[in-house]
Amino acid sequence: MAQVNRCLKQLFFGFNMLLGIAGCVLLVLGMTAAPYNKELDQGESAGLAWIVSTAVVSVLLSLLGAYGAYKENIVFLRVFVGIMGFGIIVFLIVGFNVARSMPEAMQMIKENLSSATSAMMADEEHRQTIMALQAEAKCCGIMSYRDWDSKIPETCKCSTFKSDPSQCMEVQTTKDDGIWGTSEMMWIYSKPCGPLIMKNLDSALKTALGFFFGFAVYALIGELLSCMMIGQIKKVQSADVLENVEGRVSFHTSILSNSPCGGSCGS
Repeated sequence: MAQVNRCLKQLFFGFNMLLGIAGCVLLVLGMTAAPYNKELDQGESAGLAWIVSTAVVSVLLSLLGAYGAYKENIVFLRVFVGIMGFGIIVFLIVGFNVARSMPEAMQMIKENLSSATSAMMADEEHRQTIMALQAEAKCCGIMSYRDWDSKIPETCKCSTFKSDPSQCMEVQTTKDDGIWGTSEMMWIYSKPCGPLIMKNLDSALKTALGFFFGFAVYALIGELLSCMMIGQIKKVQSADVLENVEGRVSFHTSILSNSPCGGSCGS
């Protein structure tokens, strides 16, 4: 009796296992970020929904493919091929749109960053975020330290002045002291945070681009493996049918040849 190629079957199982693991990882990341969904803006919420949806579909698709391969069921494998083909088209369209619009989007953000700085500095939540970024990235302000006017926060204070003074600069700042503010000199980080924000945004967009095209390529591999599995199963089924027919013909021939008439009763 003919059988499906064992190496192909194991390779397809491995593909679905990796797809399921990737889906589980994305699902865990999405569920971890879900409690903070209320704090995210509309774009970030849409991105989180996209990640969770992709994770769920990936897990279900891996189970469908593995079951179809285990049972050698052509119907399940054809459904797998159809969904994978749809996924390839969707991710390629999204990927090409991101790649096409990314330079224009980055240029627009760069041009509007200066005008958006005032609005960000007027919002307390944004100020707290900027101060946390300053402490971590060792920078001060978005465009420059002047974004803080003369009330520069402690997170701008240059902690590497003694070890690496090239990162620091001395400026005059105002410190609240009761009713009257007192002026004093302060060593702060010389570089602004704006270029770092742009760099992180560019990296995030490139990561998203790599995810879309990477998933499309991985889905294409799954599509090819599934088509090969279907071809193998059809070949095995055809061989089994032919073997069954030949067996029946041989059986009936042997019966006729062993009959008292010797196969010539009807002549």
